[in-house]
Parts: sequence; C-alpha cells; structure tokens
Amino acid sequence: MPEQTLPLKDIKPIVAVPDHSLWLLLALVAAALLLLALLGYWLLQRRRKGGDPKRAEALKRLQALDFSDTKSAVYDFSLLGHFVATPETESSFRALLAELEPYKYQKSVPALDTALEARLRDFIKEARRG
Repeated sequence: MPEQTLPLKDIKPIVAVPDHSLWLLLALVAAALLLLALLGYWLLQRRRKGGDPKRAEALKRLQALDFSDTKSAVYDFSLLGHFVATPETESSFRALLAELEPYKYQKSVPALDTALEARLRDFIKEARRG
C-alpha cells in the first residue's frame, strides 16, 4: 500500500517567542545584592559613628543609677544591663543577675551589699570602656 502524504493544513510553523525571564531574574538578583550591600554599608557606618543608640541610652541610665534605692537600682540594672552586656561580659552579667535575685520580688529589701554594689559599678565601668 503506497504511503500517501497529505498536505498539512491549519498548522503553522514554529514561531520564536521573545523570553526575557532570565534577564529579569538576573536583574532582580543583582538589585537584591545591591540593596543588601547598601544596607550592610549603612549599618557599618552607623555602628562606627555612634554605636547603638539603645546601648548608649542604657549606659547613660546605668551611670545615673541611685544605689540608695535598692529595689529600683536592682530592677533598672537588670533591665538595662542586657543592652550594655557584650559577649565578653555576658557571663559576669548573668552572675550579677543571679546575685541580685534576693533583692527582687519582695515588698521590702535590705540595702545592697557593698561588695555587690562595687561589682555592679565595676560592670558599668567595664561597659563604658567597651
């Protein structure tokens, strides 16, 4: 049986469709990298200029602590110390917090131990330096 080839009707040849999706993806990735670089530069500049404003405010308030009001001083130190503690001083800060526990959660508290008060002041001085 001879093969017959019929002419194709209603079938059009392949047409090239312009596709820019790869270029759009590359442009988005480049824009994201540029934004990340700018954000990193901005954060670095901000850190170099004035440091963390929360840390500066916390340090200022810590230096002005009134140790004659024991309860207030203990709570303020516990709250503000987190902002000024560095990874190097974190362990000493946690030790101080543990020592301050007897001065919390009570209606009336005794005056701070002079040695503990001196360690708190030393921590604040250390935080001011570094």
